[in-house]
Amino acid sequence: MPQFDTKGDDGLVSEWNEAPLFMRRLHDIQTELNRVKMDLLSKHTITGQWNYSIWFNCVCALYSEGESKYKKVEKTEISQIKTVIEQLFHTCPPHSIKARATYAGTERKYILNEKNWLKIKELIELMESKVKYFNDIHGLTTKNQESRDGRSILR
Repeated sequence: MPQFDTKGDDGLVSEWNEAPLFMRRLHDIQTELNRVKMDLLSKHTITGQWNYSIWFNCVCALYSEGESKYKKVEKTEISQIKTVIEQLFHTCPPHSIKARATYAGTERKYILNEKNWLKIKELIELMESKVKYFNDIHGLTTKNQESRDGRSILR
């Protein structure tokens, strides 16, 4: 069995700060989230996924970045919302596909089920709001600085 030197401080303290890369990841996720939210019912031009699906994945990525800081009750709350959304994507998808045969092949038409869409949209909005709130209270966003008299410096 290999022997490890536990004396001294070699290798015990990280000399590299991941904070700049962490903040970059959060920024990139938020940028993509904002981009797809401009037209949630369209398909992404590169991936072919529905923008609402990418929106959900971005919210999950934001959650994943902050999850290690969350309290158990916060993790449970987000997990429950996430599970319901995933189930709805499978059982009550926002779009259904109607295919019909033509001389050129099969033509696909996507039909929006507004009731399903509004349910899923409401839950993703709820999850996004809670994730951003939890990330904020755990110090994973811009610091909310106050003056000595309690008024916000950033207005």
